[in-house]
Order: sequence, then structure tokens, then C-alpha cells
Amino acid sequence: MNRLISIAYISIISILLLILPFLGNTQNTVSPYSIFGPGEIRSGGFGPNLGMGGTGLALESENNLNSLNPASYAGMDSLKLIFEFGLQGKAYNISNSNQSLSGFEANLAYFALGFKYTRWMAGSFGMMPFSTVGYSINRLNYIEGTNEQYTSNYVGSGGITRFYFANAIKLLKKLSLGINTSYLFGQLAQEEYITGSTLVPEMMIERKDFLRSFYFDFGLQYQFNTANTNYSLGLTYAPEQSLSSKHLVTAYDSDYSIIQGQQYNTEYLVIPQIFGAGIGLTRDRLKLAFDYTFQQWSNVEYPIQAEEFSDSHRFSLGIETNPWERRAINPGFKNWTYRMGYSHESSYLKFGNTTLGSNEFTMGAGIPLYGAISNMDISISHGSYGASTGHLTKEKFLRFNIGFSLNERAFLKRVID
Repeated sequence: MNRLISIAYISIISILLLILPFLGNTQNTVSPYSIFGPGEIRSGGFGPNLGMGGTGLALESENNLNSLNPASYAGMDSLKLIFEFGLQGKAYNISNSNQSLSGFEANLAYFALGFKYTRWMAGSFGMMPFSTVGYSINRLNYIEGTNEQYTSNYVGSGGITRFYFANAIKLLKKLSLGINTSYLFGQLAQEEYITGSTLVPEMMIERKDFLRSFYFDFGLQYQFNTANTNYSLGLTYAPEQSLSSKHLVTAYDSDYSIIQGQQYNTEYLVIPQIFGAGIGLTRDRLKLAFDYTFQQWSNVEYPIQAEEFSDSHRFSLGIETNPWERRAINPGFKNWTYRMGYSHESSYLKFGNTTLGSNEFTMGAGIPLYGAISNMDISISHGSYGASTGHLTKEKFLRFNIGFSLNERAFLKRVID
């Protein structure tokens, strides 16, 4: 049986490796706000984190990998090989004072593998989206010195994919330290279609950033116990980092013949320094977690960004419980793990006196698989992002997550009679 399970895992991994190149090309947003900065930055975390509102900075990796804090990997069982992958879908409605748009999109969300090298050192590697871009925006512009107008239709696509390799060490049985070394790659594309004027010829201006850059972040976790309760603290930090890219601008006429092209290397894509702090509490069959994340966007400037960025703050709260003691004779639902969460974020985008914000409520469950050492984690979130005042746009969405955490007993010495 173990051999069959191992063959199944190898088959799943092989299939995912074949489709991984497409992960870098997936697009999971239609938000007009993804035109700003590096696009819509995706929150991390795998199945259990997503079910708890995106919390987990203080939680160790146990039967699941926790990508929110690289120090978490030190908590893995030294005899397990943990393989994670997940799918995500979103039903959305985007509206402003003039129009409304609805739809659905889905893609592969993440892929990761984790294991311990020694009793005190562990690691993980995987791939996930870092940011996504997808928008279509119309804008009227005036020709300088005249009352003549022309229309610009901006169409954006692409995104940044993150491949990470994390390492963590356990110190003094209570303190864990970790570092993520990530390689960011992908293409951010914008096509501007200019029409509607007798003074300006019809043309298309294509702007592309081909990103290839390293990115680093760090983590710490500390655990301590009282008589009946286990506490954990988590800290994460990523310094401000400029991302290297090749920027290509090409102008085409109405027949799509090249008028002019320009190419140069740049580092204008900047990710601000990010601080994160979390606390976790575990007692009996109950787990609570609270996270706070701060992104210092007010120090970041983009040459094509008219509005100033604001500092971003994110608060999230999650709960996980097993209401019944797990037993082989239980009906299936009594062996499930149940989760709830809530998150609020003030965005780095500010228009006039309005700072964009998001709110999201989540419910989910962890369903044991094969021998209760593997899990399928499902969750559904209802939330909103943006604002409906003035000419701003608000998005309402239902997000669906399904993740698999496959645990395989490994590194066991065979005993021969």
C-alpha cells in the first residue's frame, strides 16, 4: 500500500511539473487597480492559512506547510515529506457609477515541497503567484494646447511568479529562524490603443517589463507553554528591494507596422519593506491566530505613478477547531478540522481623501485523507475591495480554495529480520 501511495505522489508531482510553466502565465484578476505599481500583490499561505483568513505568521508547519513565515518549517516532523498544491477560483462583480462586470476565473494557486534535513534544520521550495495584472480602462485625453480629445484604451495582462527556496533552523527547542530566497520572474504588459482624433493618428503603444530578479525575506518564531496552553510568536521582515527588469516600448501604426521601438534595463519596480507580527494560541482542540502586516509604500515612488502611495496595514484573525475527538468509528464530519477567519486591509492606493480597503470573511474545513496524515483543505471567502464613491470602482467576490497536503513517511530505516 505504501508503495502505491508513493507512486501516486510521484505521478501527481510529475503532472504538476509539466504544467508549472503555465503558472507563470496565469492571470487571476480583472481589477482596474492592478494598473498601479507591480500589480495586485497576492497574499501568501496555503490551505489551512487561507481557511483562517490568511493568518499564520506564528504557526509552525506540522502536517501542512506554512509559507507565511520561513521559520515555520523548523516545526516539521523529521520523518515526513510534505507535498502541497492548491487551486483557486473567484467569482466577481466589479462596478462603478456607470457600469458593472461579472465573471469567474480559476487557476493553479501554488505548489510546494518541504522536509527536514536534520532534527534541527528544514527546508521547502515551491512556486506561487507574487502579483497579477489584468485590466481594461478607457480614458479621454486632451491634445496639449487644443480642445481636441482622443481616447486611450489601456489593456493590461501578465504577472510576477515567485519561485522560493526556504531554510529554517531550530534553536534551543523554542526559537526558530528562517530565510526565504526567492526568484521573481514574469512579464507585465500594457497595450494602449489610441483612437478618436483627427490630429493624432491611430496607433498602439505596447509596454512590456520582462522581470528577472531575486527577492529575500526573513522570519522568526518563538514558542512557550503554560499549564494548559501553548503560545507562539512570529515575526517576519523583508527589506525594500528594487526588482531588475528589461523594459520594452514599441509603437505600431494602424496596420500594426512598427513605428518606433526602445529597449532599456531598469529597476523602477520597487517592493517596499514589509514587517509582520503574529501570535498563536493552542489549547486542547482549539487554535487561535492573529496577524498584523505593515508595508511601507509611502517611501516608494514610481516614475509613471501620479498619485502618492500610502502605507498599507493588514489585520487578520483566524480560528481552527476539532469539536470532536478523532476516532476511527466517527462519522466523517466528526474527524474534520473546521476553520473561520476575517481580514481587513487598507491598501497602498489612495485617491484624494479615499484610501482603498478590503474586507474578507472566510469559512473552511480540513478533511483527513489516507491514514489521517494527509489533508484536503477547502475554504470559501466573501469579500470586497475598492470604493464606490465618485469615479472609483468596487469589487465584490466569492473566492474558492482547494488545497492538498500530502504527507509521506520518509527517511525510515528498514529493519530486515
